[in-house]
Amino acid sequence: MTDPVVFDAQSDALYVRLREGASARQAFLDDSRIIDYSADGVVLGVEFLGASDGVDLDDVPFAPTVANLIHDSGLPIKVLA
Repeated sequence: MTDPVVFDAQSDALYVRLREGASARQAFLDDSRIIDYSADGVVLGVEFLGASDGVDLDDVPFAPTVANLIHDSGLPIKVLA
């Protein structure tokens, strides 16, 4: 499995992978939070745009797991929620 948390400083985007798999569709919670789903509806991951300002976990599926993965990554990303 690849790293569960990847931060791209150039695009200021953070991706938190919850499961391996191919993304079949995306759902936008707003302009800065995107949920990836598999073909059978399983949440694969969450992308946060503008992540250096902090990430809002309100309404994010599996928010406690996402928060723990971000914390465990050691990245200086503030978790809001």
